[in-house]
Amino acid sequence: MSDKKGTVHEGRILIRTPYNDTNYAKCKSIPGGKWNPGQKAWSYPLAWDVWQAIDRQFPDLERLPNLEGWIESGKEAVVEATARALAKDATLVRLPTECPTLAGLLRPDQRVGAEWVAHAYRGSGLVADEPGVGKTMLTIAGIIESGLTGRILVACPKLSVKPVWWMELARAGETVFIARGTRARRDKAIADFEASTAERKWLVIVAEMLRAQVAKDTGLECMFPGCEVTGGTKRHLASHDKLVEGKTLVGFEYPALFAEDWDCVVVDESHKLFGSLTVVKGNLAGRGIKNLPVKEWDASQPFPRRIAMSGTPFGRGGRVQGMFGTLHWLWPDEFTSFWKWADRHFDIEERVINRFGKTVKKINGLREGKTEADFYANLGPRILRRTKAEVLPWLPPKQYVTLMCEMTPKQVRQYKGLVDDGEIQGDHGFVTADGTLAGITRAKQLANGSVDVHNGHVNYLDSQSGKVDMLFQQLEERGILSGDGDRKVLVASQFNEFLDFVAAELKAKEVPFHMLTGASSDTKRDKMMKDFQADGGARVFLINSKAGGVSVTLDAADEVHCLDTLWDPGDNQQLEDRAHRASRMHQVTIYIYVSEGTIDEVIAKDVEGKRFQQFKVLDGRLGRQDLRDMITYRKPKEDNEEDAA
Repeated sequence: MSDKKGTVHEGRILIRTPYNDTNYAKCKSIPGGKWNPGQKAWSYPLAWDVWQAIDRQFPDLERLPNLEGWIESGKEAVVEATARALAKDATLVRLPTECPTLAGLLRPDQRVGAEWVAHAYRGSGLVADEPGVGKTMLTIAGIIESGLTGRILVACPKLSVKPVWWMELARAGETVFIARGTRARRDKAIADFEASTAERKWLVIVAEMLRAQVAKDTGLECMFPGCEVTGGTKRHLASHDKLVEGKTLVGFEYPALFAEDWDCVVVDESHKLFGSLTVVKGNLAGRGIKNLPVKEWDASQPFPRRIAMSGTPFGRGGRVQGMFGTLHWLWPDEFTSFWKWADRHFDIEERVINRFGKTVKKINGLREGKTEADFYANLGPRILRRTKAEVLPWLPPKQYVTLMCEMTPKQVRQYKGLVDDGEIQGDHGFVTADGTLAGITRAKQLANGSVDVHNGHVNYLDSQSGKVDMLFQQLEERGILSGDGDRKVLVASQFNEFLDFVAAELKAKEVPFHMLTGASSDTKRDKMMKDFQADGGARVFLINSKAGGVSVTLDAADEVHCLDTLWDPGDNQQLEDRAHRASRMHQVTIYIYVSEGTIDEVIAKDVEGKRFQQFKVLDGRLGRQDLRDMITYRKPKEDNEEDAA
């Protein structure tokens, strides 16, 4: 008999080993582990990949009968979840009866997605299909198909509340309440939701409504529901683990959302909320979501409890490790520590940054070989990922064209001054670029166009721009300036001031257009979209790359002109897919404007590196071949080279 025993107790794996330094280090290295003093054993989540880690550390472990029985079922659950995501079609049981209208609208791939959501792995899942293929509809269908009833919360960007979620749920005949607009309107929506007696009811909210309120340790009374502790960071930490970066959590902007358990929580565009190393270190909304009371998943009632949605789930900056925040929220008992998770899968470089020996860790990407394979296997049952090429084979793939733009003499002079002296000289003064971030931002602005300086502020009002010259050349070729033809285009930049300059040029040439930024109201945005989508409407739509990256359908456009590129390839894809969507079969061309010899070229190289890493994680792990790699021209070998080989 082995002196190391494993069993299942109250939904956890318990491991008992003789105490020594070696066994302690092994137990501590297994993900999700914690010491259970009552059982005098190490306790772990009841998950297949956790069991595999245990088995690697303790191959001689004696498996008690209940653990032995679970191992077979645990492996089967992983195999089924992974295979279910790769199916070509699925037969739904409840949905056709409960919501025949919705069931009739689903494509085969959406039926597969609905079944996957209905049987989410350990009650949670990340729906990561490419943007524009209909994730919202399949998620709603999956929750209904599961038979789940009760209170369902949907947290999404404000642009998605009414035009996406409310419309889809209403079309499905579901009981839905939307909270947006003024504080009074939001409070009323929550009150109406709570008063509803519907068997299954949905509350759709703006994600920022979940923001936590934090304050320094000033003795404020904690407003977290049920907490009676007052003052003292340590006392709060001991009472309910609500310590946030040296501050004390003191409540929420909408405490009613935290007062009662939710039967299911859906987070749309999850990468925007969970894009930091952990949810705790994320933004205020991410901190709040961590504290949402959600019913625990129970194998006897396997309903979906936590669903995250994002076609680009890598978080801020587009780095693969940015997935951790989402994984941590979905399976908090398994993904407990960012650095433990990173140590298992990534190459980590530790660097000394000052003369006192302080070090920082830098992640250089996934480790190749077995650890990379383990990473992919770990994601297997947890992520639903299909590309447009798979589910929409009739939709032509996007085409990419890079337009190299020659800078004007003024641009060149200002860019050189920034590089050489760290300052930009304008006609009415100068501005310095203090620090790396400021320098990068100024370099991106100057790559777009020359600037002027007024009272220390940069603006494009007197701008000269090689990119704008190129843009208007493109518009002229398409007949937009002369009013000929009917081709429509999106023109995007991350800088509102640059869009203002383009808008002024369009006005001067009497070209009708619309412009969407983060400051655009919901009503104005809806009117602009409706006009642009209609026959005979404006043919140019100026759009802020960030503000227009989600919940906007502008598929009347056949071209997207990206005047500057974002660092995150996921953000760029979100923008491109405002036009390239399942709702219309057409060829979409993406024009990328690059000023020669500037930071534009650096960003392009960095984005391509990140894009390939993202491809490997989401698509390459499933054996899909990178389209760009497939169509890249390679020079044929000479005859003598073939002979030598």
